[in-house]
Amino acid sequence: MVNIKKAEKIYRESVSILKQLQLANGGFLASFPDKRYPYVYIRDHAICVLAFMSAGLLEESKAALEFAFKHQKEDGSFPQRLDSKGKDASYKPLQIDGNGLILFSAARFYKSTRDKKFVLKYWKNISKAIEFIVKNIDTEKNLVYTINSIHEYPAIENGLEIWSNAVCCAAMMELTSVAKSVGKGSVRLDKISSKIKSGILKYMWDSQEKIFIKTIRVKETSSIVGEIDASNYALADFNVVKDTNSKIKSTVKAIEEQLWDKKLGGICRYLKYIGRNNGGHGPWPHFTLMLCRHFIKTKNKKKADKYLSWVMKISYKSQLPEHLASKKEFEEYVKDFRDAGLLREDRLVMIKNVRKHEMFKRGLAYSVIPLAWPHAEFIRTWNLYKKTFFKA
Repeated sequence: MVNIKKAEKIYRESVSILKQLQLANGGFLASFPDKRYPYVYIRDHAICVLAFMSAGLLEESKAALEFAFKHQKEDGSFPQRLDSKGKDASYKPLQIDGNGLILFSAARFYKSTRDKKFVLKYWKNISKAIEFIVKNIDTEKNLVYTINSIHEYPAIENGLEIWSNAVCCAAMMELTSVAKSVGKGSVRLDKISSKIKSGILKYMWDSQEKIFIKTIRVKETSSIVGEIDASNYALADFNVVKDTNSKIKSTVKAIEEQLWDKKLGGICRYLKYIGRNNGGHGPWPHFTLMLCRHFIKTKNKKKADKYLSWVMKISYKSQLPEHLASKKEFEEYVKDFRDAGLLREDRLVMIKNVRKHEMFKRGLAYSVIPLAWPHAEFIRTWNLYKKTFFKA
């Protein structure tokens, strides 16, 4: 059983943290200035907008969307990250899922508020963001191409990647009814989403492993990244495919079996292998919460309770970290990255904070606590849980 009192406490703390992280200009910092990520990352920012809408904080959500549109690039894309003043501070390649997430959030905002004036004011920005996605659709497979996606790891994400395709398709699906409501081209958007969805179902399903694949790499290598990945669940999380779909259930089963951390509990982002690390391999609260929503939506309360209770268990003073690892795994990461000369300033800040945290004395490395993203996911997940399982 979920400890309701504790869940409500973490929920209130999550809302409080996001309020503190939202700047006067509307942007959401990913972490506080003394932590590793004192920037507005468009991906994290959009998830925070969804969380605030879930919490009924619509004016704050509106300000956050306005921040994103204000700093949209001329080609219709959004910077990977911005500083607190809104200046482009990107250091990673193109992340087209940012377009999908902002558009999805904007569509959801309209559906929550029916603020036609807002949509029409920013329809030019919305159109530019749509066109940027369309220009990056592979015409052979009708799938969205990206260099760099949710894990910011081009080695496996350069190509037709599942998370980016899920959120971009979902955005087009959501915007179709919005465009119809405000008198804009809904038929075209419907056709775009249908093509992307068809491409996903035709080319991104691994009939042997019974999972949706991570990436089809079409340019430099023409290969498939077929390994299991927590972000593969995005197809159902963003309602492109229903949670009751047998292919989604099969993918979730594989994620559980292969990515549930057998020592620490919780869902890892991906399988562990040499050369890919971010503070020690281990579970991530926000991916665990994403999977928790699958069990909520399929009304599997036992599993939903297991996932939600784990997140609550690892919280520290009602705050959630980016991820956690064993002390041993963390120190292996530090050694590897030091030997390779990769300990840049932000990583040194993270290492210092991990080592001085109370949980490190207990053998656990808590990276970047509190981080905005898992708190945003907790808000969304707890509200869905209550709506689903609590009697009116």
